[in-house]
Amino acid sequence: MPDAPPVEEGYRTRRQRALERQARRRARAVVFLTVLGGAALAIWQLPKRMPALPRDSADVAIALPVARRDTIHNGENAIVALMRAGLTRDVAQAVLTASATKATSTREVPIALFADSAPAPFREVEFQVADDRSIRVLRISDSSWVATERRERWRIDTVAVRAAFAGSLVESLRNAGRGFLTVRGRLEAAYELAEAFEYKLDVSRDLRRGDSIVTVVERRRTAFGAEEIGPLLAGAIFHERNWMHAIRFTTLGGTAEYYDVDGRPMRTSFLAAPVEYRRMSSAFGLRVHPLLGILRRHAGIDFSAPMGTPVRAVGDGAVIRAGYSGGFGNLVEIRHRDGMVTRYGHLRAFAPSLTQGRVVTLGQVIGFVGSTGLSTGPHLHFETLVNGVSREPTRTLREASGMPLSGPALNEYAASRDAIATRLGIARATAVIAPRVGDAPPPAAPVPVTPAPTGTGSPK
Repeated sequence: MPDAPPVEEGYRTRRQRALERQARRRARAVVFLTVLGGAALAIWQLPKRMPALPRDSADVAIALPVARRDTIHNGENAIVALMRAGLTRDVAQAVLTASATKATSTREVPIALFADSAPAPFREVEFQVADDRSIRVLRISDSSWVATERRERWRIDTVAVRAAFAGSLVESLRNAGRGFLTVRGRLEAAYELAEAFEYKLDVSRDLRRGDSIVTVVERRRTAFGAEEIGPLLAGAIFHERNWMHAIRFTTLGGTAEYYDVDGRPMRTSFLAAPVEYRRMSSAFGLRVHPLLGILRRHAGIDFSAPMGTPVRAVGDGAVIRAGYSGGFGNLVEIRHRDGMVTRYGHLRAFAPSLTQGRVVTLGQVIGFVGSTGLSTGPHLHFETLVNGVSREPTRTLREASGMPLSGPALNEYAASRDAIATRLGIARATAVIAPRVGDAPPPAAPVPVTPAPTGTGSPK
C-alpha cells in the first residue's frame, strides 16, 4: 500500500494532540468540581449563625472569689469586729461559737472573710490567733459552721546586712536593712549587735561616721507574714581603723557566747568605763599640762563628769590603796586577779567602809567624782597599769578577756567560724577576718603605737 501523502499525515498528528488536550481539560474539570463540591458540603454543615463576641469585658459576668480583711483590736468585742467585716449578728455569733475564740480579745487578732463572689454569702472566716497558728471556720450549711486549726511551719534563713555608720546603730541598720528585715527586725538586730560588743565597745558613744557595721542574724518567717529575729550569728564593726568581730558559738557545756576570730571571749571581766555619765576630756599620751603649761605624758584618761558622780570598780579585785596621794588627790588603787592595777584619782570622797585590803566587785561604787589634788575641775583620772606600766585604758580593758577556747572546743569553734565566714562572703587571711562592706576600699592597716615605759606618776 502506498504511503499516505504528507498532508494527511500532518492532519492526523494535529488531531491526536487536540484529543489529548481535551482529555487533560476534562480531568482537571473533574478534580476542580470534586474539590468544590467538598468545600460546599463542608460550608453547608457549619452553623448557620456564629455568636457575636462581646465588645467589652463588662458584657461577660465572671464570678470571682472575694476576701475581706479586718482586725479584732485589743479589748474589742469579737462580734462587733465580725459585724463590721460584713457578717450579721447571728452569723457572727455562730462563727465565734464554732471557733471557741474569746468574746473580748486580749491581743490584736487579724481576721479574713472569704466568699465565692461579691453577692454570695461568706463561706469561710479565718482568725490568726498566733504567728504560726490560725483557726478556720467553714460554713457547712446556712446556720452551721465547723472550725479547723491551721499551723504554719517556720522557715529559717540567714540575713546579712552591711551598713555604713549613720549617726546611731539603730539608724544605720534601719536604712541598710530596708527590704531585708522588717522595722522590728532591724531594731532587734541592732540590739543584738550592741549586746555582743557591750564589753568591747560602747556603741552609743564610741562609733562615728566612717565606721562600718556587719550584722548576720537568723530569721524565722511564716506564710502569715510573721517574722522573728533569732540570735546574732556573727557581727563585725570597723572602728578606729580596725575590725572587731563577734561570732556566736555554743560550747560543749551548752553555753552560747560570743568570741573573736582567735577564740577569745568577747565578754570580759571589766567594765568599759568606771563612770556611766561622762565625757572624755583628756586622752592618753603626750599633752600640754593644763596647770603647769609644759609638754608632759598623760598616763591615763580623764572623764569629765558632774561633781559627786558615782565611780565604779571596773572589775573584781582588792583595794591596795585608798587615801590622799599628792597630785592624784583622793586616790583608789585596785589590784585585779590577772595582776592588772586600776587607778582612780581626784575623788571627792570614798565610798563608806572602803579601806585598804577590802575586796570589791565589778560595778561596785568605790568613790565619787571630785577635784582634789592637782585638778582644774571635777573629773576622774583613770589609769590601767600592766606589770607596773601604764597602758592606754580603753584598749587595755577592751583586750582583757576571759579564758580563751582551747583543745577540741577551739577546733570545733574554728570550723564553725570558717563556715559562717564563707556564707557571709568574709575572706579569712591568717588570723584576721576582713569583711567587705559595700564598695568601700579596704581599711588602712592600723598604725602601731609603742607606749613609753613609764610607771606611776602625776596625773597632770
